[in-house]
Amino acid sequence: MDISSRLDQVVEMIPNCSSVADIGTDHGYVLIALLKRNRITRAIASDNKKKPLEKAMMNAREEGVVSHLDFRLGSGLETLKPGEVNGAVIAGMGGILIQDLITSAPEVVKSLDFLLLQPAQNPEILRKFLYQNHFEVLDEEIIKEDRRYYEYLMVKYNPEKTVSLRNLADYSVGDILYRKGHPLMEDFLSDRIRELEVIQDKMDLSSENARNKQVEMNKKINELRRLRDGNAG
Repeated sequence: MDISSRLDQVVEMIPNCSSVADIGTDHGYVLIALLKRNRITRAIASDNKKKPLEKAMMNAREEGVVSHLDFRLGSGLETLKPGEVNGAVIAGMGGILIQDLITSAPEVVKSLDFLLLQPAQNPEILRKFLYQNHFEVLDEEIIKEDRRYYEYLMVKYNPEKTVSLRNLADYSVGDILYRKGHPLMEDFLSDRIRELEVIQDKMDLSSENARNKQVEMNKKINELRRLRDGNAG
């Protein structure tokens, strides 16, 4: 079974453990790959739609691992009981939705050894939420596939952990990624800068509010440039 680089990165980041849940499992590829690579012994495939679960069940049956999977229909992490799995994956959803799913099942989240998140949009909003709500970032990764960047955050709830970052760009770039000197970091930061510059060019500066936003955006762009040039050096 071939899977995309985006999903393969999820599989590679999951530590060897007993059980994992995939929230919004879609075709079930992540859990099937984990089982076939002997990284886990059982799994829970969860989705809020019936057809993806049926597809995941069919794929698991074809790959010979269906007996190791439990299929659950429901919303987010609410399909799980506290302590039922070692960790959970939420990949391919927007950062705001991931935040909502985490908030809706606090006892489940607190019981997990790890939570692997791959936000499809709004990673900054999700990162800020995690930093400010007692989540410890255990690892981060980034890949580029089909000219698009995908960010990954491996986190764990830690009641003693709260981080409030001072720089405007700090929620745009993972601290672990930056300290790793990740080979994609320079290009990643350059793309973020270009995106902000495009937004700036389209801004209507007739209102004071818009002009204030432009000032903040300029500060953010300059900070991203500082990070990029420091990483390149």
